[in-house]
Amino acid sequence: MQWFIRPRFWLGSLFAVATILTSLFVIETAYQTRQLYSALQETRAEQGRLTIEWGRLLLERGALAADLRIDAMARSSMDLSSPKPGQILMMERPE
Repeated sequence: MQWFIRPRFWLGSLFAVATILTSLFVIETAYQTRQLYSALQETRAEQGRLTIEWGRLLLERGALAADLRIDAMARSSMDLSSPKPGQILMMERPE
């Protein structure tokens, strides 16, 4: 029982426990890092998809704005307007 009361025993035990705890924290941190990196990659992929969709929507908006601009110019400068229901002639396509 002499070894039980020696300071070297307690110091060695303390270092062993500290080493084991540190190892567990390192393992947990590495696992969390991998999880966060995976989430980051998924977020970057989603950002790329959203950037492409945003560009497409900007092009659509530009095309619609051009049509509206042409319509507004035709109505204001050439006095064009939509036809009245009596002025519309329906034609059928021969088969």
